[in-house]
Amino acid sequence: MCVNYSSINRKLSISEMAQIHDISRQTLIYYDKIDLFKPEITDEKNGYRYYSTLQIPLLREICFLRAIGMSLEDIRKNNEYNSTETTMELLKSQYDKIDKEIERLEIQKRQIKKRVQIYENAVSYADAAYKPTIEYFPERRVLYHEWREDSHTRYELHYALMKIWNESEAHGILPSRRWGALFFKDQVEKGTPLKHAGGCCLINYDIPDLPGLHILPEGEYVCMPKFGMPYETFHINKLVDWIRENDYEIAGDIYDECLIDSIFYDDDNELDFCEIQIPIRKKNA
Repeated sequence: MCVNYSSINRKLSISEMAQIHDISRQTLIYYDKIDLFKPEITDEKNGYRYYSTLQIPLLREICFLRAIGMSLEDIRKNNEYNSTETTMELLKSQYDKIDKEIERLEIQKRQIKKRVQIYENAVSYADAAYKPTIEYFPERRVLYHEWREDSHTRYELHYALMKIWNESEAHGILPSRRWGALFFKDQVEKGTPLKHAGGCCLINYDIPDLPGLHILPEGEYVCMPKFGMPYETFHINKLVDWIRENDYEIAGDIYDECLIDSIFYDDDNELDFCEIQIPIRKKNA
């Protein structure tokens, strides 16, 4: 069958072109304004501008690229070259961006799930259901500031954390939002856990000579959630007893991480929801 070219290449109004591609007239007007997609036919009688049906494939491609998140500027630059090679490069670049965004969203999803679990644990937790668990942690770094020996109060906790923030900022870094308290193995074993204990905050920087830097080693930790302030050592003593009774020994310093600060509670509980983490190893291992 013989096709009449002129019958294919007919003119379309802005409303018709918008309707074909399920976009608004305002979108096409904007594309025209930024030189992304312009009408190519001008009526000699009335000066009205029209699109050609032969422009449909180009607008369809523009709509596709926009649908996958491509910027108008990248699309406009690609149209200047209008080659398979440049389009493939553009698509691969966008693929990589989306892949990284998915990875970022997956991290956020895991963080949300973990926070929901923390709140669920805080709601359902009771001392009577005391059940330590053993978890593996990678090496972690904390900035530490010792509490004043004669002052174990909420104010002193806050003061120590502010000192950590000030010291870290002086070295051009920021600590993470994860914070808690640090207790030293030798003092815990002596029965004086508060001696030299202090506040600490996790950091994601490897700066060996940073003042107050302390390493929490990689390995297995026995963990226990609890309501209580870090300077209340009842739960540490309880967990140390569990370690001894189950043929383990303390392998390093103790980290008490604050999971939910008491200011977020909707009841009269004035205690933080925390998790004690004590590094362990089997005796004679």
